[in-house]
Amino acid sequence: MTYPWLKDIEQQLSTSFAAGRFHHGQLFNGQQGVGKSALVEQLANALLCQQPNGVQPCGQCKSCQLNQAGTHPDKFNVAIEGQSIGVDDIRTVSHFMSHSAAQNGNKVVIIKDCHKMTTAAANALLKTLEEPSPERFLLLTSTATTQLPATILSRCSRTDVQVSDQMSAQQWLASLQIIDYPWLSLFYKQPLLIQAWQEAEQLESVDQLYKFATELKQGHNFSALVDIINKDSELVRVFCLFISEQLKQQLVSGMDFDTYQQSQQALTEFYQNSTQVLGLNLPLAISRLAYSLRK
Repeated sequence: MTYPWLKDIEQQLSTSFAAGRFHHGQLFNGQQGVGKSALVEQLANALLCQQPNGVQPCGQCKSCQLNQAGTHPDKFNVAIEGQSIGVDDIRTVSHFMSHSAAQNGNKVVIIKDCHKMTTAAANALLKTLEEPSPERFLLLTSTATTQLPATILSRCSRTDVQVSDQMSAQQWLASLQIIDYPWLSLFYKQPLLIQAWQEAEQLESVDQLYKFATELKQGHNFSALVDIINKDSELVRVFCLFISEQLKQQLVSGMDFDTYQQSQQALTEFYQNSTQVLGLNLPLAISRLAYSLRK
């Protein structure tokens, strides 16, 4: 599927491919919800397609039919098991790349969230990047390129994927018939994140988080808030974003800057503890945050 805000990037990739300048190692960087995964899947399918139109696969040839069935022998997705991508995963990539293509064309490997590679895995991938074979392509995605070694970054062609045309994202979201929540504009640059919440029936939970964030100083019973976060730990970041936005508004409205900084520090500590401390007493952590903000 082509998203309207990705058309410029698709055009750039089509131009470089037509000119014979398409790099064997492509790194797509961007925050969650901008369409990196869809873009690399489409690009991989176009590279394997027998009659592509730029970076659009034809959808009709044998290769496209194999891709639609998820059984193309020349396409390999590295699946993350656990929190990291290990060296054995990358050795499997090297092994896959070294064999002849079953369809007598390109071979493509997709590594999503490549910043999760261990040091040994990154070193193993570096060898593949340094000694490219013809008709072999590595497509990488990342939300945190600062965690990648400079040696990997220097050997890839990097594309920053983002919603540069916010209006097109808004129009696309409008087509999903999502209620115009007061917090929706905070995620216009991550439209697929909103769509994912809609599909998972989480929009009401996110709206509850927003209400908790606006009333945290007054609240005493945080059980509903704890339940929402326990069901999906990723929502801690969203909750903290809502509180941070509230603090910014209060700063504009006249909050003392030192108080603002102390509040942001308390929020940062809460986020770090919530995401890094195993077995954290979440009700107690939220109560402490509320107390710090009330002060």
